[in-house]
Amino acid sequence: MGVWRLGHAAAPLAYVPREFCSWNHRFDDPRREYRTLYAADLPITCLREVLADLRPNATALAEFAHFFGDAASIPAGEISRAWRRRHALAPASIALHGGALVDLDHIPSRERLARQHARLLAAHRMQHLDISEIRSRSRPVTQAISRSLYDEGEAGVRFRSNLDDQPCTALFEGRGRLEPAGAPIALTRDVPELLQVCAEYTLVLHGHTKERQP
Repeated sequence: MGVWRLGHAAAPLAYVPREFCSWNHRFDDPRREYRTLYAADLPITCLREVLADLRPNATALAEFAHFFGDAASIPAGEISRAWRRRHALAPASIALHGGALVDLDHIPSRERLARQHARLLAAHRMQHLDISEIRSRSRPVTQAISRSLYDEGEAGVRFRSNLDDQPCTALFEGRGRLEPAGAPIALTRDVPELLQVCAEYTLVLHGHTKERQP
């Protein structure tokens, strides 16, 4: 299976070092025992996921419009030259060491997990484990699912991005890894997918070719 990962330029396909793990992503281990490695089927999905937080949120837009009268003119988020030097897009293939990838679009799999985590779902006022719940920001639920699948010996999960509905993968440390499937793409040059995401999110891209034109 071919996937892409946006990672540190020195080792874009590696698990994030433990000292830099935030442990707050969707399928991270709530006990912080195994790391999780995220990838997407498309390079543009990687960029959308990573850069989404640079967009102004609805509260910021509303407050800017209240005070200045025009939310459309809110200052854009910025992507620095330093960030571009530190990151690269890398094509990869998935290698599993045991277990399987559980597809959370597969209804029988979700129904089994819903029964297994019924008390947790009820505590979070979720009537069912539907796609909307998988995509919610209720990390205790999705992280508990991750942990239970890990304890069952699975290698990771397949899910879809909240941002563009494209397939993504989360691998569990010790069960799966990403192997190179081509040369990484440096973001120090103008990558079409990066330019597209900047246009979508209205971000300022420092070091872009047009900035250097007289």
